[in-house]
Amino acid sequence: MHKPLVIAHRGYSSRYVENTQSAYRGAAEIGADIVESDARLSRDGCVFACHDATLSRIAGDPRAIADMTADELRAVVLEGGERLSPLPRTLTDIAPLRPVLIDVKTQDLDIIEAIVRDVRACGAAARVWIGVRDAAQMDLARSLLPDTRLLAFLPDYTRADEFERAGARAFRVWEGQVEDPAAIDVLRGKPTWITLGGKQTPCEVGDTTPARLARILALRPRGILLNDPGLMTGSTAAPHAPDTP
Repeated sequence: MHKPLVIAHRGYSSRYVENTQSAYRGAAEIGADIVESDARLSRDGCVFACHDATLSRIAGDPRAIADMTADELRAVVLEGGERLSPLPRTLTDIAPLRPVLIDVKTQDLDIIEAIVRDVRACGAAARVWIGVRDAAQMDLARSLLPDTRLLAFLPDYTRADEFERAGARAFRVWEGQVEDPAAIDVLRGKPTWITLGGKQTPCEVGDTTPARLARILALRPRGILLNDPGLMTGSTAAPHAPDTP
């Protein structure tokens, strides 16, 4: 029976605050195969997990991640007392439990160098995927970490071959675009991971319904990115206390 990889989108984000250690640990406990963690650079060059460019949505704070120092970011308190996750903490605590997909949210090369620095320092090269939207970033990541697996968050499905030449071992397609002719070519010809919800669907990114999930599973993708990995693992996990600073 075909079973795609279960990739916990921003961790177990349907139950815990997204991109926090609680969400990552919860994803591992419920049986996700890979834990996704977003990545942005602080003003002083440290990698933190945050999907958005600013803290407005998750903390009611309009400041941009790129304008804040690592110390300022560590001091931010999220819902339920949760904290932003620096990448070294995630690699140290989560990568031994499950591979970590580092979703690079910006297209500069500095962030790739910072991620590589942290991955090397934590000895985690064999336990990470790095996902990018820019072929130059992929070239750099492959040159600095030749053995690390790379995911193409394709900005244009017709560029799949270009990203494959740059080192991509898997390719992301949006659920709402699986009938796009270029996306169909990717699904038929390359190892494809599908992000549920989001673009051209009625669901938030990572969310789904049983009927929508069944439709996507029928396409036999290699991986599924979703907010509730329990829909795929058939498990539940009791919530645990947030981290303390």
